[in-house]
Amino acid sequence: MASLTWQRYDPRLGVTVPPSVREAGAERDFLAVIDRTNEVHARLEKNIGQAADYILTNAHKRRVLLKVNVRELYHISRLRQDTTAQWEIRQISTEMARLAAKVMPLSCLLLGGKDAYPGTYARVFGRTPKMVPPRLFK
Repeated sequence: MASLTWQRYDPRLGVTVPPSVREAGAERDFLAVIDRTNEVHARLEKNIGQAADYILTNAHKRRVLLKVNVRELYHISRLRQDTTAQWEIRQISTEMARLAAKVMPLSCLLLGGKDAYPGTYARVFGRTPKMVPPRLFK
């Protein structure tokens, strides 16, 4: 139901600076480390090719293509738009849901994190969802 394809890391795509680094006032130091990492990567790539990518950080960006159907998008949305999800994946999945809702508004009415589901349901149907406990035995 889902296909995920990615390209190699490419330092030219830049990096994502975590909000915690900005809040700590350490963005300049962070980017200095990134610049040095990029320099070493360029030198290593000449000698060892793609293996040089292992020196790059998790902050480095890479291109990713994800193909999903609406059912799988709901699964991603419930998990990754939730407030407990990591901040960057939450931003990405929120944008995915927004774009999908532009072209499939009815199919995407209930997209969102599991924490927001009762409110989303109430907004759409005018009442809170009836939560039925799972039946374990007949």
